[in-house]
Amino acid sequence: MAATSIPAFHVSGFTKAKGKGDVFIASRKDAVSSGIFRIEIDVHFDAAADNYPAGTLSIKTDMSDGAKGIFIASTIELINSYGKHNPTIYLTGQCRSDVAVTPPLRGCRYWVMVANNTKDSNGTPDIVGFCIHDRNGNRIAYGTGPLKGDIEVAPN
Repeated sequence: MAATSIPAFHVSGFTKAKGKGDVFIASRKDAVSSGIFRIEIDVHFDAAADNYPAGTLSIKTDMSDGAKGIFIASTIELINSYGKHNPTIYLTGQCRSDVAVTPPLRGCRYWVMVANNTKDSNGTPDIVGFCIHDRNGNRIAYGTGPLKGDIEVAPN
């Protein structure tokens, strides 16, 4: 007889993030790729006010070694953050895309991390990382690097 297994329970925490910017990764630039991904984010969760995490997230990719196009969050399933001096947020969910590949992308999921490091141009830049997979677990796009722009993160 198989043992009963209870799935891991993930709970979102109070947090919000808002901002946008570009990340340039020199090693992801080639003759046909700029090596840049752009992120725009405006997400929030407050258990007292919201039933589920909500907001908008889009990532536009133009890097070698990955699909090029725009990925837009269709759900935000988990959002958490921590830290006081450089609050860091993690979120995950489902996304859709305008990427034209054969066969078409199905069941895309994303994971995003943003470390809010500074409010001025003289300090450490914010860091953004993301990964997008299809329903079979194939990596579609990914990247991590310093943000030219600003994303404010309010931790729990």
